[in-house]
Amino acid sequence: MTTGSFAAASTGFALATSDNLPAVPATPVTTADLIAGSHPLTPDRQAVPLADAIAEPTSASSFTAVSISPDRSTIAPNSSVVFTVRAATADGRTPLAGATVRIAMVDGPKWTTTARLRTNGAGEAYISARLLSTITLTAVFDGSDALRPSLAGATTVTVTAPNTQSTSASEAPSIAGTPSVVTEVPASGIGAKAVYLASLQKGKPYVWGAAGPYAFDCSGYAQYVYRQLGRNLPRTAQQQFQATIRIPKSGKQPGDLIFFGTPGNITHMGIYAGNGYMWAAPQTGRTINLQPIYSSTYYVGRVR
Repeated sequence: MTTGSFAAASTGFALATSDNLPAVPATPVTTADLIAGSHPLTPDRQAVPLADAIAEPTSASSFTAVSISPDRSTIAPNSSVVFTVRAATADGRTPLAGATVRIAMVDGPKWTTTARLRTNGAGEAYISARLLSTITLTAVFDGSDALRPSLAGATTVTVTAPNTQSTSASEAPSIAGTPSVVTEVPASGIGAKAVYLASLQKGKPYVWGAAGPYAFDCSGYAQYVYRQLGRNLPRTAQQQFQATIRIPKSGKQPGDLIFFGTPGNITHMGIYAGNGYMWAAPQTGRTINLQPIYSSTYYVGRVR
């Protein structure tokens, strides 16, 4: 077991887990016990041989039930919510202690595992998520030689849009005259959040036609970042140019999209970070990085 924090950068939220939190965990959860590698399951019950379970498919002893529930169903951006996972026999009478449970997040038609928890003696585990956008999670018990697998009903936490806008610290220049790299999620403003999410992809390779999460081209990068904030940009740079609101250069703000080329032939783009810099997926052989806006000829588009 390891102790620390688990960050799911591609989803725009940070996770923390614990095996031994109290029945009503404090908020926020700040420590983590994540399963790193293979660990044997040690349920507090007599193991039923697999052959016996197959011979008696109706045996209630082999059926299991898993549930996941948040402590809040609606939160503000960058707020923390604690999910409680419970695993037990199907009748709910016997907790599954020491069971490995996967936490999975919905991404379109796919489910992606974001963490693995181990239940405590009461058959419970907890996970805390700091959210930027609405998220849907489920819990999965994969079963064992004695126990049948089970899937929890999905649960959704809705992130509401902030009512006020404020100037983000990411807009302030550093001493060297370049924008500071954001190290904390800004309190408000979709543009500032976009800059933060863009910075999390630093160092990932440029691949033509790629739209994440492991590689990007310029427009796939912008599409991926804004999808985490509930904005569905079209796929290509030209289409994104047409789908965004034109802003004068003097009025550009962090999070605006910077387009190069001509209105009828957009050839490249980036995400404005402030002080004349942008986050961009440059070209083949290079990686996502913070770079100056390299030309005085460009257009600015603001995501609706």
